[in-house]
Amino acid sequence: MKIILKKLLIAVFFLFSLLAPGSGFAVTVAVFPVEDLSQGRNGVNFPLTEFLQQNLSERGHEIVPSSRIISFMARYRIRWLGFLDTSHIFQVHDDLGADYLLLGSVTQLQEDPVASLGMVLTVVRSRDGRVVWTDVGAMSQADISNLLGIDEPESVADLLPVLANDLLNGWPAVKDDSRTGQRVLVESTSLSPRFVMPGEMVHCSVKIRTAAGRDDLSRVLLMVGDDDFLPMREEKKNFYTVSWVAPDRNGSLPVSLILHYHTGDKEVFFAGNYQIDNRAPKLTLNIKGKKVNNHTAFSRRLIIQPLWQDPEPISRWSLTVRNLDGDVMIAGEGKRTLPKRFFWKGQRPDGHKAYDGIYDVVLQVWDRAGNVTAASEKVLLTSTPPIPRVTAEIGAENLVVSLDGDSEIPVDFWTSEILFSDGEVVLVDQGSELPVELQVPYPLLEEKRKLECVVVIRDVLGNRIRKKIKDLMQYVAPTDEKEEAPKHEEWVTEF
Repeated sequence: MKIILKKLLIAVFFLFSLLAPGSGFAVTVAVFPVEDLSQGRNGVNFPLTEFLQQNLSERGHEIVPSSRIISFMARYRIRWLGFLDTSHIFQVHDDLGADYLLLGSVTQLQEDPVASLGMVLTVVRSRDGRVVWTDVGAMSQADISNLLGIDEPESVADLLPVLANDLLNGWPAVKDDSRTGQRVLVESTSLSPRFVMPGEMVHCSVKIRTAAGRDDLSRVLLMVGDDDFLPMREEKKNFYTVSWVAPDRNGSLPVSLILHYHTGDKEVFFAGNYQIDNRAPKLTLNIKGKKVNNHTAFSRRLIIQPLWQDPEPISRWSLTVRNLDGDVMIAGEGKRTLPKRFFWKGQRPDGHKAYDGIYDVVLQVWDRAGNVTAASEKVLLTSTPPIPRVTAEIGAENLVVSLDGDSEIPVDFWTSEILFSDGEVVLVDQGSELPVELQVPYPLLEEKRKLECVVVIRDVLGNRIRKKIKDLMQYVAPTDEKEEAPKHEEWVTEF
């Protein structure tokens, strides 16, 4: 491994021996640790980094010490190698005094099964953050085939000089050009909020960097739209701000920075755009359930589905369910993404079943500008099963049994079984509508066995009840409706 590394360093020395500066200018270069992706996401190739520094120094350039670079990275919490943010590049110029940065990444480095190497090198000018040169190269042992196999590469170290020739074709002669180029560099711009309603305040701040010896600005303006020019105020050195009121309109407006110089020249930079929104979102609610007396009714689970009339991005939403007294049953909220549907199981905040009655479902949605809309609908919660009402009278040849249900919720189905107490079945019937009359063959009035009746009713919401009457003949002589039901009958609610 030591032999391979030695060959690699010798090859890199050969690479930079081809980079003798042709301009005669010496510059200060900060060589950042070379990222080595062959070792993983956080891989670093320190030997290669040190060799790059050494050979650049031998070419006459001043090299920023590694200790200062490592300290710089720790101070600004730079965790990823191979690139730097623009703000960090400017800080390299200010803190380290480097004219250029050399950034590198080893994208592939392996010996087996075939020696292969990949590398990216980038030179960045620190005073304006401009990339002045970059190149990517990759090569494997199989890419080179010489006559009779003479001098064919056998390792990564043998590949590097060949790859270097390809990389060096466009290598620039870097020099100290700090007094050339543009006069001002726009280091950062901030435009907020990006989405506003008419009449709201919009703020813009700009940080610029002037080249040495070029501090000749006369005015700094912000152009909003096509014809609104706003003078910017210098809060501190090279930091300008301005605020304005969003006009009463709808749409996107561009914002540009205009720099005027004492010489009469001017430069224009695009700063961004912001969106004026004077329209609230449009949506309705689709409630899954059965329509009862102009309300959507349910018993166990309510499905609430928002329906967009004109879909648009949102900033947040809020859903509440309240009873008619204003008590909150459920409440939820979220940001950015509106769920496709909501569910309410008819429960109170403590988890117990809510009382039957009418509830108000309200969904509020805010768009990115703060426009709010609300969609609401009243629903009916009914979890009480229908109460069977049974009466009977003796006809000419049959016992006529009348069956009805005491509920405003329509019936889904009913069944009735009439039998003697010893189990002999007299009549079995079923249907989907109430009321109904059942003709029960019962010619023998002197029959001593009791006649029983079992009734099952389920409404369209799924509420179900089973009622057993042990002596049907008690209903032949109707009693006052206000009297209690006979003690020998059984009511069983089934969920």
